[in-house]
Amino acid sequence: MNSALLELVPALMLFCLISTITPGPNNILLANSGANFGFRKTLPHVLGIRFGMTLLHIMILFGLGEMFKHWPFLHDVFTAIAAGYIVYMSIKIASAKMHSDKKSLQPMKIMQAATFQAINPKSWASLMTASSVFTLTGDLFWPSALLCLLMFNVATLPGTFMWITIGKLVSKRLQDPKFHRYFSVSMGGLLLTTLPMMFI
Repeated sequence: MNSALLELVPALMLFCLISTITPGPNNILLANSGANFGFRKTLPHVLGIRFGMTLLHIMILFGLGEMFKHWPFLHDVFTAIAAGYIVYMSIKIASAKMHSDKKSLQPMKIMQAATFQAINPKSWASLMTASSVFTLTGDLFWPSALLCLLMFNVATLPGTFMWITIGKLVSKRLQDPKFHRYFSVSMGGLLLTTLPMMFI
């Protein structure tokens, strides 16, 4: 591997790890899913995040970011859709009934989680940063871009499973109606706290 590419690896891995360990819409939803449904039923959610972010990453590399420069109103449209969906998910999580009521909240499926990445402000921010800061110019652009794609799908997994584990650790306590209510409202509230990052 080219020495310039090798020099990117440590910083890129650190960036990917930090971007997924810190709180964000995906992580709050994963913790909630881990608590209510466990690891196995949350795996489609994880696969959907990875699929959606990879597709978004590729589109950004092919110049989707330029579209927002030419038509900035589209950014406002995406922001409004994202804000509305996050408010909707926050209310749904906060008002979820006990786990036995399966209709109140279902784990995300692959396509739901993948589609969510298109309106997830943290996904956009991290992938736009990675696509600009961690790619090299000239003939090394695509090799560095492919390295970035690979790192995002490997180095982000520890943070992903950490949030599911956090949720799983409290799953037994969710049998207590008071704790379940507290947890649901807290998760819904935490998801709402991610809204300001859309307007920064």
